Amino acid sequence: ALRGGDESFRLITKSFEDPVAEVRNATARALYDLDSNRAATFTRALREASPDRRRKIGAALAGSGLARDAINSLSGESREKTHDAFSILFLMAKAGEIQPLMQAIKEHSDLEVRLAVIKLLALSNQPQSLPGLRSLVVRGSLRPDVHAAVMAAIYSLSTEARENAPAVA
Repeated sequence: ALRGGDESFRLITKSFEDPVAEVRNATARALYDLDSNRAATFTRALREASPDRRRKIGAALAGSGLARDAINSLSGESREKTHDAFSILFLMAKAGEIQPLMQAIKEHSDLEVRLAVIKLLALSNQPQSLPGLRSLVVRGSLRPDVHAAVMAAIYSLSTEARENAPAVA
């Protein structure tokens, strides 16, 4: 798998089917290291995956520590590193794994990171984010600026969900 190329990609992504979470987490790290264009590599893996494998890829991004590293890179000095981090987290959210993002909104020490994660969730257009965001608002322990950003994200996601809901005859 270390040689790169399509064969390596297929060998690595097949390992997301392993029943052991530690193997899937190591697989996420291997896929991350496979190519310097990490977002494109994970995009391809998610695009070619079944819904179940997409869920496993999202969970492996979180379980491997890649999500934590990406969240911490959102406040990075390098624009390229920040973009890569945002892309990886966006793909993780699209795969349905949002728990690390909710934790970051609730607990991260950097306000800009918290606001970036909220924006990411709003842009991901994943309605499954709504219950978690609503729960954060109900608890009432958010800073006013974070609270306002969460409310805006809830509004955005709710509006998008209504617009995309099938019409009832």
